[in-house]
Parts: sequence; structure tokens; C-alpha cells
Amino acid sequence: MATLDATEQANRSAMDPRRLVVTFYLAAGLIFAVFAAHVLGLVWAQAGWRDPEVIEGLDWRVSTLLGVGLSIIAVAVCFIEPRMNQLSMEVASELMKVTWPSWEETRMSTAAVVIASLVAAMLLFGIDTMAYKMMVDWLPSLWGKF
Repeated sequence: MATLDATEQANRSAMDPRRLVVTFYLAAGLIFAVFAAHVLGLVWAQAGWRDPEVIEGLDWRVSTLLGVGLSIIAVAVCFIEPRMNQLSMEVASELMKVTWPSWEETRMSTAAVVIASLVAAMLLFGIDTMAYKMMVDWLPSLWGKF
């Protein structure tokens, strides 16, 4: 029953949670491909191996192709793994339930935070100034009288 309610709730935006999951996997795969290609390029250079250009004009080297291949494998394994896929669908369903504040609510919250920060800064400035005066001016003058 709870799963059905969550699915109905998630579909109120007329967007399938699977679409969100696929979009995330594609974006994460792209980021991982770039990262893996750079790391493998550094490993290749550090090892002193030759890293020939495979696709001319695009500067795609063997390390780049290996990084892209690793990324494709990682994304496919994550998408095919039942537990990972179920977790991804649950997270996407929960994300679709999120209600974002309006522009007016965001402005009001920001103003409240700025004002509270200024008040806290003034209070701390006052406390710090009084503590400084007490330790540097008043206490030494009192001790000097005894």
C-alpha cells in the first residue's frame, strides 16, 4: 500500500521516476568517463607507456577509450543490478515528492538569515569588545591599585 501511494505521489508531476534514474546514470557515467580517462592518462604517463591517438582530431587516446569503456561497464552494472536499480527508483520517487519553496519564500528566508547573522555579529562584537576592555584596561588598572 505504501509503495503504491509513493508511486502515485511521484507521478503527480506526470514524470516517470525511471526517466530521472536514467538521466542520473547518463550524467554520472559521463562524469566518471572524463574522470577515468584523465586518471588513466596520468597512469599511462607515469608508467612511461605510449598512449597513441586513436581518433585523430578529437585527441582520443587509448586511455580515453579505456575510461569510456570502464564508465559504460560501471553504468550498465549499476543499472542491471536489482538492488541498485530498486534503490535508484526509490530515491527518484522520493525526490519527485519534494516540494520546492517559491521565489517569495526563498527571498523571505534569505532575508531572515541575513538579519539573524547581522544581529549575531553585533552581539558577538559587543561581547568581544567588552571582554577586551575588561582584560586589557580594567583588570590591570584594578590590580595596580592593590
